[in-house]
Amino acid sequence: MKKWQKTFLASAGLLLAGTVLVACGSNKSSESSSSASGSKTLKLWVPTGAKASYEKTVAAFEKESGYTVEMVEMEDPNAQENLTKDASTAADVFSLPHDQLGKLVEAGAIQEIPETYANEIKQNDTEQAALGAQYKGKTYAFPYGIESQVTYYNKSKLSADDVKSYETITSKATFGANLKEVNAYATAPLFLSVGDTLFGQSGEDVSGTNWGNEAGVNVLKFIAAQNKNKGFVNVDAANLLAKFEDGSVAAFQSGPWDYAAAVKAVGKENLGIAVYPTVNIGGKDVQQKAFMGVKLYAVNQTPSNGDTDRIAASYQLAQALTSKDSQENQFKSEGRNIIPANKEVQESADVQNNELAQAVIKMGSSDTYTTVMPKLSQMSVFWTESAALLSDAYNGKFGEDQYLAKLKQFDQDLAAAK
Repeated sequence: MKKWQKTFLASAGLLLAGTVLVACGSNKSSESSSSASGSKTLKLWVPTGAKASYEKTVAAFEKESGYTVEMVEMEDPNAQENLTKDASTAADVFSLPHDQLGKLVEAGAIQEIPETYANEIKQNDTEQAALGAQYKGKTYAFPYGIESQVTYYNKSKLSADDVKSYETITSKATFGANLKEVNAYATAPLFLSVGDTLFGQSGEDVSGTNWGNEAGVNVLKFIAAQNKNKGFVNVDAANLLAKFEDGSVAAFQSGPWDYAAAVKAVGKENLGIAVYPTVNIGGKDVQQKAFMGVKLYAVNQTPSNGDTDRIAASYQLAQALTSKDSQENQFKSEGRNIIPANKEVQESADVQNNELAQAVIKMGSSDTYTTVMPKLSQMSVFWTESAALLSDAYNGKFGEDQYLAKLKQFDQDLAAAK
């Protein structure tokens, strides 16, 4: 019997003692008995395209727990919207990107998970993944994968040594990205590469963004300079892979979601994958950073209406979906390729021999290469305002004499965002 299955047999009362919370909006404390809702069905939202890959895990859980699981595919970015709209009709267990945690916690939609599970996560998953499941020092969800952009390159045009430096890439061949209409997810971490912070070192300080300094000005200068860099090709996401295929672009940065398309574009024998290069900003070579994302499962207690057995089962289901065996399955399942958060799975032969997995794991191994994406609700303001600021710099909509003022205003706007 697997560990999560054994744990399920423990008393729900012991497991959740002192931790069962009915989500905001309910005042029916008298209904917090273990039979309040009486339902033996759990609703589960899994990512789009993932249902088949979870069938065996869910079937094993159903057999051990006595609960039936209604599994529905749902786009991860929609989880927050659907849950906050009406938590009572939302899933008991749902997948989500970690940057949604802050808003869900602040809304009272999810609660801190029982200590037993939080300790398991700290022990079994990487430090960066565990941080992604936390908000203000408390653990609210279960990691099952990590995500970071990497460098894809054409081996017929660039060598493994060439892609260690952005300047070498663009002097020997071409690098493609969209700076005319910036995707802040891809470009904004340049500020983190030079030591600036986004919402402070922890990513949870609303007034902790400090891009209005000399280092930030140098980032804007670098972005603007790419407009005249012969080795830089401005290309939108819709055409990037086509340019990679026809040779116009020799290298670009993206995540595991573009791996299959990159293989198709240049062939597996020509596709190289590497961590981010160094980049020269302000006369200094710095390690280019990316945002790190953590894939999570969380529990919504509201549909249980205080039924402690159902809440306990929901936590057990979330644990099963993120267990070592399940993460290994998600990595191996065709079309999934989820890079595991579990340290033991990361050390397996299959993961060790996978070039993409190794690049993502190295990117996500420390803050040298990545910063765990902040979870504050103010990130919605960040995406819009930073994209406009960086695009305007590249497009020359304001001069260098305005860079510092623009960045200081940006810092102020984020600090004031609600």
